[in-house]
Amino acid sequence: MNPIVKLGHYVRRIRLLVDSGYYPEYLRKQGVRIGRNCVILYPSYIDGRLPYLLEIGDDVVISLYVTILTHDAASAWAGDLVKVGRVRIHDHVFIGANTTVMCNVTIGPHAIVGAGSVVSRDVPPNSVVAGNPAKVVCSMDQFTAKHRELGGRQPLFEGKDFRHPYISDDRKTFLSEQLRDTFGYFCSRLPDSRPETIPSAGKGRQEGDKK
Repeated sequence: MNPIVKLGHYVRRIRLLVDSGYYPEYLRKQGVRIGRNCVILYPSYIDGRLPYLLEIGDDVVISLYVTILTHDAASAWAGDLVKVGRVRIHDHVFIGANTTVMCNVTIGPHAIVGAGSVVSRDVPPNSVVAGNPAKVVCSMDQFTAKHRELGGRQPLFEGKDFRHPYISDDRKTFLSEQLRDTFGYFCSRLPDSRPETIPSAGKGRQEGDKK
């Protein structure tokens, strides 16, 4: 490797360690084709041997500890053969944490891959897959309808009030108590029909929580 190119590689690696938000740009420098408005959380592992065989579309979210492989050395046990193949992730895809995507796979647009999955075959568009090996569990229409229905009756919170780890103890207790026996949802803005009482100095409960 050219010494200047090698030096640039190490500089980018150092920057990555101190600025995880630099990760998509780092991957582009490695040859990965990445579209617009993508979130790729670090650490995830993108095949360092053949990164230029990976293509990521627009509005894709790749969560923590995802592994995407563009080669598979297991085939070497059959002789002098290492399998290589492109990975194409189309627009509006979400890939959950600890997922492994094998080489020669296409993930269709508007698809969700559940956390911990192993994707060894193509994922159809507008589908939700999960498991090892990943299989279709429902359509995106079914998935969104389910969560919209649940979002109308489960506890609902404005996420900005609770995401930071250094919020007040009252707010931490409030959220924990609200979710004692169930789950809820964060949203960017509560609908007018779902007011929320957030404790400032005392205790509060979300209206409509008791069923």
